[in-house]
Amino acid sequence: MILIGSNFLQDMVPLVAIIAILSAALFWMGAACVLNARRCRRRHCFYSGPIFLLGALAVLLVGLEIISLGEDGLVIVIGVTLSLALSTYLTEPVFGKYID
Repeated sequence: MILIGSNFLQDMVPLVAIIAILSAALFWMGAACVLNARRCRRRHCFYSGPIFLLGALAVLLVGLEIISLGEDGLVIVIGVTLSLALSTYLTEPVFGKYID
């Protein structure tokens, strides 16, 4: 919800705050997935955790204009991150739900 809701904050909140919110949300999800991977050993957790953490870093790099992806750079980063994280569920039917 935070990722979607932050898109509507453009006129009310400074861009730096939006970048911080997006990066913190992705970092939170990544950290939770990494910790959950250690606990439950689900395959998608092992993949989605690092994807979210890299997405958090990418939001910082694009948002602070260290890397330029154009006007829609943050939207691209969020879209790619969420798409990759959702695609990790496709590995479970192929390789098994849990890692031994």
